[in-house]
Amino acid sequence: AAAIALGASWATSGSTFGISNLAVLVLVFLSVVRTRLLRLVVTLVAAVALVAGGDIVTGIVVGRLAPGGAVLAALTQSLAVIGLPLLAGLFVRGRRDVREARNDEQQARMGQRDAQIQAALSRERAAMARELHDIAAHHVSAIALMSAVVDRQIDTDPLKAHLGVQQVRAQSTMVLDDLRRLVGLLRDDAGGERSVETLSTVPELVDRARALGSIELQILSPDGRVLGEGIGPLAQLAVYRTIQEALMNAAKHAPGATRVVQIDDRDDVHAVVTVTNAAPSGVVAASSSGGFGLLGMRERADLVGADLRYGPMSEGGWQVRVAVPRELPLRKTTTTRDVTAGPEANA
Repeated sequence: AAAIALGASWATSGSTFGISNLAVLVLVFLSVVRTRLLRLVVTLVAAVALVAGGDIVTGIVVGRLAPGGAVLAALTQSLAVIGLPLLAGLFVRGRRDVREARNDEQQARMGQRDAQIQAALSRERAAMARELHDIAAHHVSAIALMSAVVDRQIDTDPLKAHLGVQQVRAQSTMVLDDLRRLVGLLRDDAGGERSVETLSTVPELVDRARALGSIELQILSPDGRVLGEGIGPLAQLAVYRTIQEALMNAAKHAPGATRVVQIDDRDDVHAVVTVTNAAPSGVVAASSSGGFGLLGMRERADLVGADLRYGPMSEGGWQVRVAVPRELPLRKTTTTRDVTAGPEANA
């Protein structure tokens, strides 16, 4: 367009050249808005030269200006024709770039928020999956083991089989109650009331688990101290579920073996809980697939900052050990109590 304007300055009047410059002005603005400035440097310099050449010709031929005055006027005119739309185009392009950057930032924030929501949902799903496993799988596994025992005793020892059926019924009732409590926690319109499962309620858990075999409970705690004092409720629930899972695993994979639950609450920094079972004395049923018990133990321990270790022992059997830190300072105590409850405690 600038070259055409230069040609028009030789063949036509000054008004025609002015109209041509107007076209150059519009095209410069559109080019700057649509194209990066670095790609237009050579083109803009050439346009300045062409417009200046046309202005010089028009000034000398039409305006009868002296060469020096024509050159000065041409430079001023060409810089105005190219510079003004250049500045306007840069302003419009800058506003557009800022708007696009804000849109991109908003999209990035929305993506980050969606990612955080998905991560939170994943954590909640994992937590619910652990809780459902600890509630349903524990009781259902106990019911399956009790049913197998009842099936063997129904002909040889009807009295024990009758007691076993009562235990199956009790386990079924407990799993329904626990599931109702869990659903109540998930519902907004429910009261969310449920029993608190802490280290103090472990003896009750052990009493129920004795239906599947012999268990020895050892509690090492200073006198005057509440069991699990200084340990948060979430950490105590994690330890409770770990004991529950370890006892059920021992009943399934080491039938007939004595199980020992020890709670060592004497240290002021952390409490240590171990669940140990000897080598199995009965026939171990083959498992069709690996469960999520150990994975759930690990996730709960990581959640509360506990140290979880498990594995086979050198003398045979299996041990699960979890050390959970205390969150609150303890009262000073001097004496220590040792409470040991063997299999006969169930009587």
